[in-house]
Amino acid sequence: MPVDDAPAWAPLPDQPGVMLVHLLDRCNLLCKHCYLDASPSRDTFLPLDWVVRSLEEAESLNVATIYLTGGEPFLYPQLPEVLDSAAQQRDFGLYVATNGMLIGAKEAALLKDSRARAQVSIDGPEAYHDWFRGADGAFRSARSGIEQLLVAGVPVTVVTTLCQDNLKWLPWMAEWAAGMGVGGISVQPLVQLGRGSHIRNRKLTEQQLTDLFLQLSDLGYAYRPSGLRFSLSYRTHQFMLAHPCAAYVCDGTTCHRKVDKEIKKIVIREDGTVLPEIPTLDYRFALGNLREGTLTQLVSSYFADGYAEFKCLCRTVYEAVMPTWTAPIIPWDEIVSERSREFRI
Repeated sequence: MPVDDAPAWAPLPDQPGVMLVHLLDRCNLLCKHCYLDASPSRDTFLPLDWVVRSLEEAESLNVATIYLTGGEPFLYPQLPEVLDSAAQQRDFGLYVATNGMLIGAKEAALLKDSRARAQVSIDGPEAYHDWFRGADGAFRSARSGIEQLLVAGVPVTVVTTLCQDNLKWLPWMAEWAAGMGVGGISVQPLVQLGRGSHIRNRKLTEQQLTDLFLQLSDLGYAYRPSGLRFSLSYRTHQFMLAHPCAAYVCDGTTCHRKVDKEIKKIVIREDGTVLPEIPTLDYRFALGNLREGTLTQLVSSYFADGYAEFKCLCRTVYEAVMPTWTAPIIPWDEIVSERSREFRI
């Protein structure tokens, strides 16, 4: 395909287009690591009509997977309407990311009826989880929520944020999750964004990231017979070198996709701001805001006027970081996000 004829939205064959929708910034917890700084006092809610309109555009944008997140999605007053809309015109996989504390039989049935999957945060044994999440009883409530979801037949993945304090608990997490009957564990190393910046000294070191990569491989093999799957939110350094488009560095010549402009993830923040690829990217790289037009219009105008600056940011960071990176996995989105705040062309 000639570069000039390349589609504006061209997800990788093995990584379909993704839409991440932050419904709100309110949460019932004050987690120590929250990259969005969500809290019970926040009050920004994405208007329902913007959410529904964006879901309706998913097919035309070739989005195959949608994540509804927050804040805490079960504090979004119109979540039933959102799920109903998704179920009615559904040609995508739907996931709801939650802390699990507000899920009873009614909420579990709501997800079941909309054919949604759940991602529930668990960060370790009860005492640690409650401390990390800033609330006594958080673990018990989340476990109860998971039980309700599984009884209702909703597929559940446990999401765990790992830092130096709970890395030792990963084998426990695997055993606990397998005993609960969940389908997988998704590991997200701590990032120094939002409230996570206050505990940046607890981030995993490069050596710990290397050890984590190997440990997950061993756990995946050990628990394969039970059906428990493991995933890591980072890509490998080797893959990023071989496929620069995974680092959002597309040029239509060396890129195996043969495209010079590409977005594989659309992020809708709770205030309507639409970002390419990374939820915590500096807003000056945004496609725009949903108050200004539809997603399709914002994508089209971004590729015509705006994408070049985002591409320049990614290429500059890529050329600075990749040659000297030594660990086998790389927190690419975190690195780009941090540097986006100080980047100047």
